Amino acid sequence: MTDRELGFDRRAVLQGIGVTAAAGATAGCLSTITGGDDGTNETTFWTTNVEQDRQEVLQKLIDSYDGGEIDMVPVEEGDLPTQISSAQASDTLPAFGEWGLDPMQNLGSEGLLSSDTAESIVDEIGRDDFYEGALSLATSADGDLLAVPAHGWVQGFWYRQSAFDDAGLDAPTTWDAILEAAETLHDPDNDEYGVVVGSDETPFARQCFTPYARSNGARVFNADGEIVFDSDEMVEALEFYGSLAEYSPPGADTFDTANNTYLNDQCHLIMYSSYIMGDISSNADGLAEDTSFAPYIEHERRSSFGQLVMFNVLDTASDTETETAQGFVEHVLTGEEYVDFLHMAPGGMNPVLQSTAESDAYRDNETLQEWGQETLGNISGAFDNIERFGYVDGQMIPEFGDITSRTLVAKAVRRVSEGEDAQTVADEVAEEMRDVIN
Repeated sequence: MTDRELGFDRRAVLQGIGVTAAAGATAGCLSTITGGDDGTNETTFWTTNVEQDRQEVLQKLIDSYDGGEIDMVPVEEGDLPTQISSAQASDTLPAFGEWGLDPMQNLGSEGLLSSDTAESIVDEIGRDDFYEGALSLATSADGDLLAVPAHGWVQGFWYRQSAFDDAGLDAPTTWDAILEAAETLHDPDNDEYGVVVGSDETPFARQCFTPYARSNGARVFNADGEIVFDSDEMVEALEFYGSLAEYSPPGADTFDTANNTYLNDQCHLIMYSSYIMGDISSNADGLAEDTSFAPYIEHERRSSFGQLVMFNVLDTASDTETETAQGFVEHVLTGEEYVDFLHMAPGGMNPVLQSTAESDAYRDNETLQEWGQETLGNISGAFDNIERFGYVDGQMIPEFGDITSRTLVAKAVRRVSEGEDAQTVADEVAEEMRDVIN
């Protein structure tokens, strides 16, 4: 399970499940695919945009690029770790790929990404045009830019403004305001619930919990790489999160719970990513006009959660492949091409370039036009507040990948959501984490 897979992304359902099988079949053959130096004169490009309609857009972008031939290979995001390991073992890594932070972090820690190429691309596009937070998440502990930000989504609270106005509620951006709203709106006798946050043992639960912890100054690791999941700040965040679960629908809540209850008017306050914008916009009752977005949570400090997808150029690529990859990435991140690229998933694929986020061309889209300037601005601006447990003071902690693969943060969230004592949960899970990394 991955950030995109359970990070509120229902596109596999909404845009054609049949593509998944085809993409999986393709992924199963990846160990035999190479590019550039195998006589094909093609540069291999892996992408996690496996949906058929997106493949068509990407192919048009490839066809419009005259800097070399590119062989595009769709790879399901959940298959990436296995396929990357297989390609490493068989010396068949692609020249470049489009994937999220975790694969980037793992490849970067092994010295397999071309920092020089990433720096060249960013300088060519214009470093000052990138959101600073996006570049920060792509930078290693040594200060090397590992990959080029391509797009991303932001998580926050989506809520019915009319319901909040009628109840005299403040925007759900602080712990106090969130809890007050959950208590006020909770009416289970009439099948209405105060809030939906992730409480199952899935990445969705970890994603929902992260900004609560970070807004209270809590971390999984300290600056020395030591586990501090049992800190007072983390216990307080877990305790508060557990209290919110009292106002959620019964059972283990997932991203499907959040989506369905909001669209069915059973809950007026949910945590979800910006991918929900398309679903809300397609609602015939004008739901988008009555939906507001709170892009951060604030307590002792302000924090947001989101995902960035990067263009990664492999250090194992030949000079010819690297040149082709660099030119194509610059091609995609420029002008109309970048807008076409982002419009593959309006609201879900958000610009990392400030000039694009503010442009009329980007906002000239049926889905995006359903939303006001404030919401779109809040989404893009939240990239500068994105925080993840795998980073400490801007430095990546590769060991966090071992913790996420065992869903230990989500395990803690599930336990407090079921009513267990926060201190006990934090102590026990912290020990599990120490066992994993040691």
